[in-house]
Amino acid sequence: MGWRILIVAALLFSGCAPQERPPAVSDSIRQLANGARPSSVDEHVWADLKRFYEARAQAPAWVDDRDSLKATAALRVLKSAADHGLDPADYGEPDIARMLASNHDAEESTPEPTDLARLDVRMTTALLALGRDVAIGRSSPQQLDPRWKKRRQPPDFAALLERAANGESGWLASVQPAHPEYTALQHALQWLRAQPAPNDEQIRLLAINLERWRWMPDDLGARHILVNVPAFHLAVRENGRAVLDMKVVVGESEPERRTPIFSADMRTIVFSPYWNVPDSIAEGETVPALLRDPSFLKRNNIEILRKGKKGAEPIDAKAVDWDDEREVEGLLFRQRPGPQNALGHVKFLLPNPFSVYLHDTPADSLFSRQGRALSHGCVRLEQPEALAKYLLRDSPQWDDERIQEAMHAEEEKPVGLKEKLPVHIVYFTAWPKDDGGFDTWPDVYGYDAQQMSSRSGSSSKSS
Repeated sequence: MGWRILIVAALLFSGCAPQERPPAVSDSIRQLANGARPSSVDEHVWADLKRFYEARAQAPAWVDDRDSLKATAALRVLKSAADHGLDPADYGEPDIARMLASNHDAEESTPEPTDLARLDVRMTTALLALGRDVAIGRSSPQQLDPRWKKRRQPPDFAALLERAANGESGWLASVQPAHPEYTALQHALQWLRAQPAPNDEQIRLLAINLERWRWMPDDLGARHILVNVPAFHLAVRENGRAVLDMKVVVGESEPERRTPIFSADMRTIVFSPYWNVPDSIAEGETVPALLRDPSFLKRNNIEILRKGKKGAEPIDAKAVDWDDEREVEGLLFRQRPGPQNALGHVKFLLPNPFSVYLHDTPADSLFSRQGRALSHGCVRLEQPEALAKYLLRDSPQWDDERIQEAMHAEEEKPVGLKEKLPVHIVYFTAWPKDDGGFDTWPDVYGYDAQQMSSRSGSSSKSS
């Protein structure tokens, strides 16, 4: 029996005189929910559906309403997918809506319990699929960069939908990201869509930035640092408001040098740091340079260390057989603290698997450039001293004078923070403004283009 007949049956069933729900409907729902998962339905959605009906003893949720209010409200929710930058058609809304509109006066015999069950299960599947996409994303950030992972924990979809089925409004609001920026971008999207000649490119831009908020952790921290790569900008935020902001330099656009998108806790400040030259830079730049110019190491204040059983110990360059590849591979290079140091006078450590941190730089002229994707992956700060002062403001012994001394002591000094501070390195090319509009920035790593091209390729399937 087709969907047209199912919808008619649902309307007739809901419009008849009050009566007890036929047990056969629940029996049919039990058979459907415990049967094989349709190939068109995501496995997580199907698991949520089974839990949803188990919690309500297999009772129908939407078609057992005498005046169809629940079914109508459910269809409204599916239509509102567009307010989240998603396509209602992916959840079956347009076809169901057309059938309801064209068949509301149709006559039909008493509906079969199996048909009512199928309709109820179909609507539940669509709502759960939409809720999952709104909550944690329709796509995976790993399609853009393998290092970029979802950081939001899924809510209890079955329990929240059960509350909606019992009359509680706001199904999507109960699962969507709680960040005010998400809601603000939503409002901007709704405004754009309501314009006589909506700008499709901007609509798509807001849609993919809404998707990225679904990958963010729920709790950013009452105090936290936000580094937005496309904006080349860092903000220290307290309760959602910036108390310190500055320009930054981020990784170059080549995949191996991009700044990864992740969250980690800042735990340590290191004044007058050594710069441990990464193996890739040592192999590709440092060793070739010193072979061309024996004075390279001295001019750049770089020392060589050899790995041994007791750790790494400094050695003279003359003690190295530079023709022995294996010996050269066992060497480490580090730049001593000082004004030439690539990390400047201070670095800020946030342990992570990418060896990325925030740091000062002697190349202050870079901050005058508009595009600042210029580093090997770490984040260079325009005002590192201001950040150090902020982080140590609750430590009276670390006044301005002592911070300055530590930064220029040319002797490495790590200082642990009293409280760890969450750092979120993010990638937003659209950001809401206080007046209701939004700022945009260039797609420096090409993630927008990738995401737009793959938007139609994955979702929490519900058909």
